[in-house]
Amino acid sequence: MINNREIKLINSLKRKKNRIEEGLFVVEGEKNVEELLDSNFQILDIYATDEWLVDVEHIKVSSKDLGRITSLSTPNKVLALVKIPISNSINLGITSLVIDGVNDPGNLGTIIRTANWFGIKQIICSGNSVDKFNPKVIMASMGSIFKTDVIYTDLHQFLLDSKLPVYGALLKGESIFNSKINSPCCFLLGSESHGISDELTPLITHKTTIPGGENTESLNLGISAAIYCSEYFKQNSI
Repeated sequence: MINNREIKLINSLKRKKNRIEEGLFVVEGEKNVEELLDSNFQILDIYATDEWLVDVEHIKVSSKDLGRITSLSTPNKVLALVKIPISNSINLGITSLVIDGVNDPGNLGTIIRTANWFGIKQIICSGNSVDKFNPKVIMASMGSIFKTDVIYTDLHQFLLDSKLPVYGALLKGESIFNSKINSPCCFLLGSESHGISDELTPLITHKTTIPGGENTESLNLGISAAIYCSEYFKQNSI
């Protein structure tokens, strides 16, 4: 059974400010919770209906009560309350996706899921990007948030410190499909509306582009990241 205090707390975590103050975030859905259970993240409580058949300790709730705490339009079978871990330290020597201003939570979740699929373990985001513990980011990541380090920092300083080749995704440049991609490296992608900021452009060592764009202004950021990750994997997986 869930009480009103718990309902109020869980609903408050839909806002970043409250997640930071409480040091907690919410994970919803069977797939996400299953991946959570296999991770090192510290789970505070799990709330589930009778339809959730996983044999772990949890608090039984009705579908109605689950509907009172869900962020989804249609409640899933399970919701977990999780402690925000201490931030991971940056690894300067591994291939990273560097994202300059991702605002859409669905895009960030997709990028995390894509990076995990192609074996990229670190995503570096600018400080003005959407919070990785946003419920929509968690849902879109499909559990990959628990396998991929997402770190917020000053991108200019990170790229200077890493000293790795930087492949920038621009409107004009060499086709990423014709580029020789060194490993490790950094892939720098900007937001769909503003692109890569002027401050970061001089740090690009390889100006690249995704061919196309005759009938549209830009490509979705999540799709762009997937293309870069795929090409990296193709060239460096053997």
